[in-house]
Amino acid sequence: MTLLQRDRENIELGREDGRELGREEGSFSATKILKLHNKGMNNESISSSLQLDPEYVSSVISNYKNE
Repeated sequence: MTLLQRDRENIELGREDGRELGREEGSFSATKILKLHNKGMNNESISSSLQLDPEYVSSVISNYKNE
């Protein structure tokens, strides 16, 4: 195995770890958003309190309502 092959494998492993972490964080954020929404908070307040993008908050709530 060359150094280049090893480096490529390590880069791919890092990407996989990053994707997994991103999914976990996204799921956690979505859960928090929906809990606050169900308590009656508006999208702007949720976005501000969780320090998330308002469009992301709206998207999560919209997807929840459509299911």
